[in-house]
Amino acid sequence: MENYLNVMKQNLNVIDTMMKGLAHVQKQLSTRNYPEAVQLMEDMIIGFTAVERSSRPVLKNIDNTVDTEKYFNNVRSNLDLVVTHLENHSYARLQEIFQFTLIPNVKKLQRELEQHFQPYVLS
Repeated sequence: MENYLNVMKQNLNVIDTMMKGLAHVQKQLSTRNYPEAVQLMEDMIIGFTAVERSSRPVLKNIDNTVDTEKYFNNVRSNLDLVVTHLENHSYARLQEIFQFTLIPNVKKLQRELEQHFQPYVLS
């Protein structure tokens, strides 16, 4: 697991930044600053994809990660839904998706990754 230490640290940092970024996107949507929200969402999707791809080899070496895969799938589905609504300019629906599904699912994923990575990162 020593080989993956930097990946784990970076992924925890990225998911933390992603949480802050999603809160900012949500604020941009509420103030109708849609171009800024779209640009930030692109960054969030890139960050999520990087975390997902780089976490897979690490998680294969850790027991009890079935829920982690479920959380990745949930967030990926939520992001797909966000993209669809952005493309359709359904901004009011986006507020609901952020509040009730995307942000809670990213928080669950963040907690799950922290639970798996913290023992290695802190040692």
